[in-house]
Amino acid sequence: MNASPDFGRVIVFALLIYLLAAFDAPDASALIFASPEVEPTVETPDDFPYWEHVTQRRYDGPTVLYLGDGWVLTARHVGLGEIFLAGELYLPSFGSARTLLNINGTAADMVVFRLARNAELPDLPLLPLASEPPRGGEEVILIGFGRERAKVIEWDDGRRTRFGFEWTKSGHKRWGTNRVTSNHEILVQGQWTTRVLSFLFDPPHSPDATDFESHAAVGDSGGAVFVKREGVWLLVGMMTSVSSPRAMLTSAAQYGDMTYAADISYYRSELFRWTRAHCANEEDDDGDGKIDFPLDPDCEDRRDQNERTGRRFSITSSWLAGLAGLGVLTLSIVGVRRAT
Repeated sequence: MNASPDFGRVIVFALLIYLLAAFDAPDASALIFASPEVEPTVETPDDFPYWEHVTQRRYDGPTVLYLGDGWVLTARHVGLGEIFLAGELYLPSFGSARTLLNINGTAADMVVFRLARNAELPDLPLLPLASEPPRGGEEVILIGFGRERAKVIEWDDGRRTRFGFEWTKSGHKRWGTNRVTSNHEILVQGQWTTRVLSFLFDPPHSPDATDFESHAAVGDSGGAVFVKREGVWLLVGMMTSVSSPRAMLTSAAQYGDMTYAADISYYRSELFRWTRAHCANEEDDDGDGKIDFPLDPDCEDRRDQNERTGRRFSITSSWLAGLAGLGVLTLSIVGVRRAT
């Protein structure tokens, strides 16, 4: 269903994670890690099949998520554009962008768009979307193309000396982990109102810190948040913003900062409405007890827009036969009247 902002409202003013391009900067890792010792040493998480689905806009752009069958999801403030997919560059279908809406008609910081219809796309599976939000305290994986932690910096906030981590000038794809702090917040940022999940950036050795504790940075907008349930990886969030409990430094992070991600389960029906055919929307559209391709024999493939295809001819034939009979009857009556 669409999101509703009518429940207990939490208004958070956060820094949108825009990408500030710096083409002459050296390559750097995405995400900000709690310390160098907790950065992952492997490129991808164990047994993770959706690495190619997390990609980016052209020109070292922010992160985008390939949902499958030609559809892309990213933050609304990132917007439509050319994307890389399996090493190739693909054009968007201009005019295909759809901003996801809340139930009251307000816009969320989420947009889907279609890749050019004539493009020869890689045969990637559909990205599984969570039907329920993650639990508080549940561990998740963050994936994005944002900045990296650079040198430690210090500053005086008027009360005490504090420290944080400067962001590098550019980033590339990396993954990290965190825990769900809250799964029911409403994030209000200018023209966008979004149902979000939040993740606190904990220092090393904190009871809540994860093995690869990480925090979003510039360039991670549109990035993925995954959880593994019963052996299946599910997309539960799409990163949008960060905030800080203290004065936010420009291009820096500190412990206690928060990452926000749109709650995919909350916008799931809206995502399916725009991006999934009837034979891939996980619903029994024709009431025969069989859901989607390949379980429903009326579906030719997962892109089939009608689960009733197998019965369409017989229904249409009956209707046409009825019309033909009505025509014969009408002609007969007309004939009789004329005869009299």
